[in-house]
Amino acid sequence: MQKRSLFSAHKCFLLFFLIFGSNQLFAQNFPKLGNDTLLDIANWNIEWFGDVTNGPSDEATQFANVKALLDKTEMDVFALEEISEASAYANLSTQLAAKYDAYISSFSQTQKTGIYWRKSMFSVIPNLSYNLNVTSGDNYFYASRPPLQVCLQTIGGTKIDTLYFLVIHLKAYADVDSYNRRIGASAALKTYIEGTLTGKKVIVLGDWNDQLSASIYNSAESPFKNLLTANYTFPSKELEDAGKSSYAFKNSMIDHQLISHALDSFYYKGSAKVFSDAPTYCSGFSNNTSDHFPIYSCFNWKKLTTRIIPEGVEEELNKINITIAPNPTNTSITVQCDKQIDVVKIIDLQGRIVIEKANNLSKEWQAQIDLSNLEAGIYFVQIESQGKQLCRQIVKQ
Repeated sequence: MQKRSLFSAHKCFLLFFLIFGSNQLFAQNFPKLGNDTLLDIANWNIEWFGDVTNGPSDEATQFANVKALLDKTEMDVFALEEISEASAYANLSTQLAAKYDAYISSFSQTQKTGIYWRKSMFSVIPNLSYNLNVTSGDNYFYASRPPLQVCLQTIGGTKIDTLYFLVIHLKAYADVDSYNRRIGASAALKTYIEGTLTGKKVIVLGDWNDQLSASIYNSAESPFKNLLTANYTFPSKELEDAGKSSYAFKNSMIDHQLISHALDSFYYKGSAKVFSDAPTYCSGFSNNTSDHFPIYSCFNWKKLTTRIIPEGVEEELNKINITIAPNPTNTSITVQCDKQIDVVKIIDLQGRIVIEKANNLSKEWQAQIDLSNLEAGIYFVQIESQGKQLCRQIVKQ
């Protein structure tokens, strides 16, 4: 009995090694797709990830391949759909924790959405990150999967910018009810972007389950016509126009990215790609990993994180020794200057003067300016002296 028990233990260990070890050995060698100097944003439906009864049958192989793709492609932000088992997601997040922070949706529907972001580039704003609280009607349109909003701030640059990521997974299938629900979801999404998030930098990522040119339902007009008519940029439209497909088993571009107008100048046109050659690096990818291919696009990271000096003031910056601190700030800033200055103005991004303070002294100047009544955001400190001016950007947290 003792010998048999010992043999069983060895057998169990061997079985564990074969299951666990083999997936470590055969984790696929996906190529690096991200660019080190750009902001690379991707989304991917990972087909019933972790579910033992739906999707790929070998959960260990699927897990290893998903982990390898996320880790090796080197995207900066990666939105995921169809996270169907909390423990699998938790395990994935733990194994990627050296590089990425993560957030998962809280709705009750089985197929959850999530997002990973590079922790060296972004920090999350918790009070602005949640599943949208939608009406019962909109919840029906969203197939009980309301958008997951995650608000991220850039770090590591000379300025801070804020991006709102909305991860969606719209209703599937090519029937009239599903088509109409996608129309309703598109209308609700447009209302939210143009209301609550007006003027913000917004990126909508996910499995939209329909096309932009014509619907998968009877080739009807796209359920997203309202967004296209409003001239929103879809980086994924470049892919659809080129005949690309994000679904593995049919020529259909149903995974998309949309950006708000505030991000148009940051997007590199022509950068959108679909990783349709993933099967080249992963044998049986469409059956053992996912029936969708990841899509991604690139944005101007330098422009997002570099302080903008207004044209014509760079020469004056070299002549005037000025200190503005702290920056970022929660309450106030102290302005010090070794030259006589006439007035200090705090200007918001719409060009409005929100604070103005005059100087009555003829020598160097120092003053504390209270910003506690201003909303969080980006402002300019404009200093005027003898008809000349200079600007510095500050962030009110």
